[in-house]
Amino acid sequence: MAEAKNFLPPLVCVIVLNYNGRDHLDYCLPSLLATNYSNYQILLVDNASSDGSKEMVAAMHPEISIVASPRNVGWSGGNNLGIAKAVELGARYVVMANNDIKVDARWLQEAVVVAESDPRIGILGFEVFEADGRLDNDSDFLAARQRWASVNFLPAGDVGGMSMFVRTALFEEIGVIDEGYFVYGEENDFQIRAEKAGYRTVSIDLPVWHYGQGFFGKVPRRAAMLQTRSKIRLLIKHGSVFATIRGGFRHFFNRVVNVGPRPGVSVVERRLRPSQNPLVNLWLLSYCVAWNLWFLPNTLQARRRDYRRARLARQKWI
Repeated sequence: MAEAKNFLPPLVCVIVLNYNGRDHLDYCLPSLLATNYSNYQILLVDNASSDGSKEMVAAMHPEISIVASPRNVGWSGGNNLGIAKAVELGARYVVMANNDIKVDARWLQEAVVVAESDPRIGILGFEVFEADGRLDNDSDFLAARQRWASVNFLPAGDVGGMSMFVRTALFEEIGVIDEGYFVYGEENDFQIRAEKAGYRTVSIDLPVWHYGQGFFGKVPRRAAMLQTRSKIRLLIKHGSVFATIRGGFRHFFNRVVNVGPRPGVSVVERRLRPSQNPLVNLWLLSYCVAWNLWFLPNTLQARRRDYRRARLARQKWI
């Protein structure tokens, strides 16, 4: 029996973060459970849901481990709970997965092959198809599943946090997800820190179908506030003073001045401009600036801490 275990591929823990997402879990979990990789574990991290989703998963999918948080600790805090459990289980890789995705059955197998080929590959993403809030039309995803007989990978500037495959050793070297963000921006922060530590981020051309709104599609103004707040914090943590000021002006123009509908605007951009009333958007932006000023000492402290960790981690590649 011990000899058989030696032939198992690396353990991958798929962390599914859930907050009142029962409707999404109905299509997400069957897709994840159809994965054709022989050594993976799904961890459902429930952020104090009140819609019965945790109980539904316990009853219908006993093979899924549930990590229950007593309160909603956001994307960052929830994933950190899952990461801690994955490390305890001895996982070599972790996937942080939103509860509103569907995947190609080959996704973990191909991701592991790529990650095992180069120890400097720290983060891996997939080709994301945004459903733009529609549940009734996933033809793009179905077509993408049949498009490639083989899988290719290429360098990526950043990958989507809705399906982010991470080498577990990276958490030990640069730290886990920064909980100062709560939600939005934290995956960008983590990827920047990994790059500073000398790791590579790549993407493979296997599809992940993303509903694109999730819970925050129901609360657009709160989503806009949280995302704008996080974007400003990200600028402060990783940008120069000039870049932060320039980014602030861009936020003002895009969120307050340019409020009219424009062709080709993404779901994210629409979410950042939740009202056609410039005064509402100005109030939201003002709150986000004030919040970041209040927490500026904490953000600067985190900036220094992450810089030290990245510098030490990078030394092993020299």
